[in-house]
Amino acid sequence: MLSHRHRPPSPVPDADTRDDRVVDLAADSAARERARETAWLERVRDHGDRDAYEHLFAAFTPRLTAWIGAQGLDGASAEAVVQDVMITAWTRARLFDAAKASARTWMYTLARNRMIDHHRAGERRARAHDGYATLLPAEDEAVDTPEQGLTRARIAALLEQLPAEQRQVLLLVYVEGRSHREIAQELELPIGTVKSRARLAFNRLRKLLEDPAP
Repeated sequence: MLSHRHRPPSPVPDADTRDDRVVDLAADSAARERARETAWLERVRDHGDRDAYEHLFAAFTPRLTAWIGAQGLDGASAEAVVQDVMITAWTRARLFDAAKASARTWMYTLARNRMIDHHRAGERRARAHDGYATLLPAEDEAVDTPEQGLTRARIAALLEQLPAEQRQVLLLVYVEGRSHREIAQELELPIGTVKSRARLAFNRLRKLLEDPAP
C-alpha cells in the first residue's frame, strides 16, 4: 500500500500580493459598473427605455450633484445643472457613441459643458441690461410722467404681440445675451433663420414702441 502523501501547504500570500488582489477586484467591479452604465445609456438611445433611464438617473444624479458642488456652485445651481444634464441625457442620447467614450465619461462631459453654460449665462445676464436698453428711449429722451413713460409691463405686453418664434429669439438675444450661433445650435435652426427672426422681431418691436401707448 502506498503511503498517503500530504501536499505541502500553499504559501501564504504576502501583503503586497493581497493588496494586488484587492486592487484587481476593485478594478473588475468598477469595470462592470461602467459597463452597466453604458448598457443603460445604449438602451435609452436605441429604445427610449424608461427603466434604463431611471437606473441612469439614480446612478448619476447624486454623483453629479456632489461633483458640481465641489466645483463651487451653490446647491440650487448644482441641482439646476444636473437636471439639465439628465434631461439632455434623455433627449440627446442619440449622440452617444460607446466606441468613443463610456457613459460615465459622456455624462461628466455633459455636466462640464453645462457648468460652462451656467457661468456664461451669468455673464450674459450682466450684459443683458445693455442689450435690453436698446429697446428703450435714451435717458435724456425719457419722460417722467407715468402716462408717457415706457414701462417693463408695456414692453412685456408688446412682446406678446410678436409671433412666438420671433419673440423667443428676441428674448434669447436681448434678455439672455445669447449669440446667433448659440441660439441656432440650441433651437436646431439654420443661423440665417435665427438672424432673420431676430431682425424681424426687433424691427416690429421698435415700430410698436414708437406708437403712442394706449
